[in-house]
Amino acid sequence: MKRLAIGGTVAALLMLASLALGAGTLSGTYKTKIHTSALRGQLNGTWTIAFERGAYTVTDDGAAVIHGKYTIRGRDITLRDKSGKDACPAPGTYKFTLSGDKLKFTKLSDPKAACVGRVTVLSGTFTKVA
Repeated sequence: MKRLAIGGTVAALLMLASLALGAGTLSGTYKTKIHTSALRGQLNGTWTIAFERGAYTVTDDGAAVIHGKYTIRGRDITLRDKSGKDACPAPGTYKFTLSGDKLKFTKLSDPKAACVGRVTVLSGTFTKVA
């Protein structure tokens, strides 16, 4: 009986640990379609963002345009673009909500004047594709 109680406790702790780790990361590839007049329509098209172990890649109609690093605290994600033709010079922080295969971002802080593209693209609803 004592072994069963210990085994149940260990299993519960492992499950809680995996949930905690899952809350601190995003993984997979998410896609959205943008239709906007911002930047004279230059952002219109299919955008994807692929998250993998603290790094992300953003593509515009299949072409990689940004590579960066991200950090997560709770449900807040800070994006730091490192390279790419559409990279923003400053980090942006967003609250993210992942519900099923849908990913939404809510801007907390991001210098819109310098990063209107990121602000606009992240206003869409993303669907997990991989």
